Amino acid sequence: MSWNAPQGFAGQYGPWALIAGASEGTGAAFARRLAQQGINLLLVARRPDPLDALASELESEHDIETRTASVDLTSYDAPAKLVELSAGLDVGMVLFNAGATTRFDSFYDWPAGDLAAMINMNCHTVALAAHHFAPGLRRRGRGAIVLIGSMAGFAGSSHHGIYNATKAFDWVLAEGLWQELGPDGVQALILVLGATDTPSHQRMGVDFSDQTVMDPDDVAIEGLSNLHSGPVYIVGEHNRAILNYILTSDRAAVVSAMSAASAGLARQIHQR
Repeated sequence: MSWNAPQGFAGQYGPWALIAGASEGTGAAFARRLAQQGINLLLVARRPDPLDALASELESEHDIETRTASVDLTSYDAPAKLVELSAGLDVGMVLFNAGATTRFDSFYDWPAGDLAAMINMNCHTVALAAHHFAPGLRRRGRGAIVLIGSMAGFAGSSHHGIYNATKAFDWVLAEGLWQELGPDGVQALILVLGATDTPSHQRMGVDFSDQTVMDPDDVAIEGLSNLHSGPVYIVGEHNRAILNYILTSDRAAVVSAMSAASAGLARQIHQR
């Protein structure tokens, strides 16, 4: 799908963008669309080989510079590594794409280490990295901090509770950043995704056949076209309809419905 970026897009969000969680899926789709606009990219994820392949592709197809780094975003020192990697770069966009769930299990069946890793990735790393980049963006008077959220962040759920809770943290954090940074010309928002056809979901064995599933490139195009629509932008018309149900329905019914969906996904995965 072709995409005509808003006028002045590269000037607003360049010359460098940091994408955390860039190796595949929506992260790679965001990278390709930003490269298309001539924005240099600092690409970060845990696995180096897919990152390096993506960087080679983008440099050969677009007149941009890339840097890649293997960083475990679930580690406690991940924020410090992002600060170090971006030193000397004029970063105009920080996009936190990492944060897919790693399992579907009852809360008490999650290993404590997995709980801590999820909190580190979606809360600790996001908050401290945003805290570092926000002052520089304010001085520039332009740019964006973009958090990738999930429809799961709007309600609690069984089998998925810690993931939902960390995504709720990102939602509220983005709203606060939007209020504080907006007067200085910096956009902050959370782009909320629903079911998306990504390699991580495929590896887990998640079957979205009974849902409307978005393509990562469509997510990237709609998301990048609506960076001005903070503090919360829901990607996909069908997801906006679901959110309307969530916000206007009895809370117990919403949590029960969310839990039923999560339990169904857990059964799919455990039966593989």
